[in-house]
Amino acid sequence: MLNLPTAVEEITEETKRAFKAFDLQKKLEQAKLAVSCSDLSAIQAIQLPSECTDFKEGCKGRDMEGAVTLDWRVDPFASMSDLTLLVYDGSGSGGVPYYVHTLPLVHGGRKSGFVAEQMKIQQSGKLSHNTHAGDYKIEIYVPPLAAKHIPEFLDYVYGRELKITTSNAPPLRYLANRFDLRDLYKDISTKFIPVDLEIGTAPMYCTLADQLKDFELRDRAIKVMAERMDKLNINSVKNLSPRLMRSLVQCEKLECSSEELSEKVAIWLRLHRELEQARDEALIGDYNGMDESRNASASSVRKDDNETMTDEDFYWITHVQFMPKIAPSEALFYFKFGSQYPQVMNEVGSGSLKSRCLAAFSGKWAVDKLAAHVENKDAKPFDLYENLDLESKVELLEASMVGAKKMLTEKDEASKQQDAKDKDAKRSDEIMYKTNYESSSSSSPADKIMKVVVMGCGVQPANGIYIYKESGIDERTSSGSNLINNNTIVYEKEAIWNQKRVTFVLYPTTAGQYYSQHKLAVRQSNSQQTKTLYNSPTVMGLSGVIPELAWEVEGEMEGIHPPPQFVGKIEQPPAKSWNKSLTHSV
Repeated sequence: MLNLPTAVEEITEETKRAFKAFDLQKKLEQAKLAVSCSDLSAIQAIQLPSECTDFKEGCKGRDMEGAVTLDWRVDPFASMSDLTLLVYDGSGSGGVPYYVHTLPLVHGGRKSGFVAEQMKIQQSGKLSHNTHAGDYKIEIYVPPLAAKHIPEFLDYVYGRELKITTSNAPPLRYLANRFDLRDLYKDISTKFIPVDLEIGTAPMYCTLADQLKDFELRDRAIKVMAERMDKLNINSVKNLSPRLMRSLVQCEKLECSSEELSEKVAIWLRLHRELEQARDEALIGDYNGMDESRNASASSVRKDDNETMTDEDFYWITHVQFMPKIAPSEALFYFKFGSQYPQVMNEVGSGSLKSRCLAAFSGKWAVDKLAAHVENKDAKPFDLYENLDLESKVELLEASMVGAKKMLTEKDEASKQQDAKDKDAKRSDEIMYKTNYESSSSSSPADKIMKVVVMGCGVQPANGIYIYKESGIDERTSSGSNLINNNTIVYEKEAIWNQKRVTFVLYPTTAGQYYSQHKLAVRQSNSQQTKTLYNSPTVMGLSGVIPELAWEVEGEMEGIHPPPQFVGKIEQPPAKSWNKSLTHSV
């Protein structure tokens, strides 16, 4: 018998073990063809042949009872990996290899339709360049964000529990779609995201989905933010790129007033400028005075073309269609910030950003602030104004002077209108008192005149005492409503409104077959046609009862709000003088 040195004997034993491992791998491939299960329980319990008993110590892919536990994370030789998944993320640094197993990826309950299809193609020899029948390699290209979640995705395929969160739902949804794991895609898309996607998480979904080019999810997130724009914390969208911010501002579901939108966009512009400055510092290597945590944070976000604000981005984010009015408190910021984008600020016309800024700066808030600063610069500093160039200061001062003159003119006009209203009300009261006195003097104690009082309506001359008058209006009014009957009770009040003699009329009408409604209308002195101002709520029956409360304004007439706050009878005539059906008190 040939005696070999000890070292040679050890090499020989290692060689035998290697050949046994290859033989076991072939047997395992044969075993997995017969496996068909809904989960990995059967796969993980496959028993190796007896030849494996020599490998109990140090065999990380199995336990001490001989059962195999497939694990892509362990040494590929020890786990008997038969498939290399090469993942490229577009960074140019080469693909990252993952040494996996065809058994869970092709035959398990969480199998990948993509991998199964690629395996069929390679087995048929269409794309395979391998000389060994059991050596497979699949290459796949995914976005960088998705590539970071490949390990988590593979853990799920191998049977581990998956914890879905806001931050990993978009990349896992992408990978589930890319690898054709339909159950995982359905769980994320129809169960988790609809519950988790709300105003607080929408900005993260929008940013992550955009990185993955998942446009359907991105647009859903933008819609959620647009619908609640007035409630959106603008700090949560500071990481949105200018392109995404444009999509948000231009969303047809946007719910936000123009001035409030200008305030939110101004905050975003400041935050985005700070992020751009941090990226610039990271790119040029200017880290003097920065601690390690800030250095790492700045380096983690690299500048690209999508993150740079262009003239076109700034133009659409501040477009007059979405932001016709600038908040006075932000007008000077836009005026200063816009100097970086001359193509936008050099536009002319009332809809240009410059014109809107000057118009906003001519309002009361801005004029008062600028006047206070000019009067006492030390006590009322105004840095935004002082940092402007001389030409811009002159433009703002001119706009402020025009605004101050306009405010004075409006104040004078409002004062004149109020004086006219006061005169109308005073003359109306004089007419009312005279009419009331005459009607009371001309009637006997046994035949008192029925009266109604109207209080609290926006047309001041319409308030006061209305006196009964029979057949005071046409049978059919201008509003198209029918009177209850020809002898219906009508109340009138002579007054002055808009410096013209008018008569306010209160009368009942039918509202369907079984309901009635009262109207308060106005009639010019030279016309019999009435124009309805207010409507009472409808009441059942044709009794002529006047509803005291809940009156409403007719249509959208301007300057007559609010409707009467109270309407009620103040005197009751004898029942024998009137139609009994119309004499019930309120």
